[in-house]
Order: sequence, then structure tokens, then C-alpha cells
Amino acid sequence: MGSRSLEIRAVFDVPLLEISGLGQRPRSGARTPEMLAVGDNSFDIVVANLPEPGETPDYRRHDLKGILDSDDAAESSEWEAADGDVTGRVFILQESPGKVFILNPELDELIDTIDLRLDSYEDLEWSNSPNTQAEGLVLLANGHVLVAKEKDPLLLMEFGPAGDEAQGLGPGLLLMSGKEFPTPHGKRPPFELLKAWKLDEETDERINDVSDVAVGPDDRLYLLSDESRCIARIENRVSAAGTSLGTTALWRLPEELEQPEGLILTEDLVPLVAIDKGEPERNLFVLSALQ
Repeated sequence: MGSRSLEIRAVFDVPLLEISGLGQRPRSGARTPEMLAVGDNSFDIVVANLPEPGETPDYRRHDLKGILDSDDAAESSEWEAADGDVTGRVFILQESPGKVFILNPELDELIDTIDLRLDSYEDLEWSNSPNTQAEGLVLLANGHVLVAKEKDPLLLMEFGPAGDEAQGLGPGLLLMSGKEFPTPHGKRPPFELLKAWKLDEETDERINDVSDVAVGPDDRLYLLSDESRCIARIENRVSAAGTSLGTTALWRLPEELEQPEGLILTEDLVPLVAIDKGEPERNLFVLSALQ
């Protein structure tokens, strides 16, 4: 598997320090979804239309600390990823301990949380090396979630209610823009780790960590790596019975992108990559399309 290099097409200033993750949510009546940006320091989320070269996005910043439960409102958010569904709800991943906050479309109410438990895997613990734990978040149509473990070891993990069986990846499971993430009847139970996949030997030699995960318009899963400075496409099917996963394509990031932390893909397979930067300027890059 060879690799290709990507080029910078445009750069934007997102009003958020130290961006740690990007996501998308559908917009009612709109052709394109909205961009979601979160950081692991503050409790702010920035929502905007997808940036277009030559245009200035309409950034809307929301401070969410006041609507979290008191036990959840720590000094830093440790937010690492965001995603959304067709209802307009926003799902935000906390790195350690692993948790998903579910917010209403107006982003003024915490409507649910999902605790991500590792009880079934004795060798894994959220408190061990907390800065190398939960990173990307992907909602699945079966009501499960995919979370990437950054490294030590690098894993793709499927979480769901205890007693459910992992389904892996395949056509129709990735939650695309026209679907709703299932809402349970009654109180949502904690999610257990149902399955964990490591990278296969060939991929493991090329990718050292994962800083975000994104779903493409081709119904495929893409990984962003900070240390290896690349975007990789996951194989089309990941069996629930298997233990490893491979990649089918890899693209190298431009040198200007230092500490790439967030990834989303437009309908034309154009990557938008956010970087972890101490100033809210030149921190979002529009790259050439994945081909």
C-alpha cells in the first residue's frame, strides 16, 4: 500500500484554543452538515457551517460547563471528539474516564450520558496513562459507538449495552446524515467494551497513534494520526470475530500541520483537519481531496 501527499487549499481561524476533535451534525433543510469543534481544555464547543475557500464561516461558540452535572464539571473538559445525528443532538466524548455527553440541538441542556466501561478487558483501564486513551467517536446505527484508543496500545473499540454482541464494521452500520442514533426506552445503561481491534502488522508499522476518526461520504471509516502525520482509510469490513483491522489507502499530511487532532470529510472527500494550537488562528486546514 503506497501513500499520496495532500496539499493545503485554505486555512481558517476557529475561535477555540487547543482543538482536540472535530465532528459533524446534519442541519434541517440544509444540503451540508455543520462542523463541530471541541477542545480538551475548555468546556466550549464551536458550531459552524463547513468552511469554503474564500468564505468566512459563521462561528457560534457555546460554553457548556454550566449545564453539566457538578461531578462532571472538572477543571478541564478532556473532550476529544464530537458527533451528531439527524435529530440535531450533539455527542461529545470525554477521554478519561471514558464518557459520552449527549446534548440537545440547542446545546443548552444535557439530556443523557453514556458511561464507557472496560470491565470485560482486564488489561485496559481509563486511569492508566489518561492522555493516551479515548480519542475519536463514531455513532453506529445499531445504537453502539466506536471509540479509538490513541496508543499504548492503539485500538478501535466497539461499546454497547451489556449483553449485546459486537457487530464490527460493514455497509449500513456507520451512522450517516439521514439516520438517528437509537434512543432507549427508560434509563440508558452503561456501555461495556464489546470488542477491541488492533491494527494488523502492516498497518501497525506505519501508524503510531490515532488522534481522530471520521466517517466519509463513501460510508468508510478514516483515521487521523498525529505522530505518523497521515490519514488512513480502514478496510470496508471489520469482522466482529476478528482481532485486527487493516487499511486500504494512506495520505500524507503537509508539513505545516503541526499536532493534527481533528478530522472531518466533506461530501467530495475533502479533508478538514484541525490542529492543537495555543492561539485561535490558522488552526483549521482544508486539504486536497482524497483520491
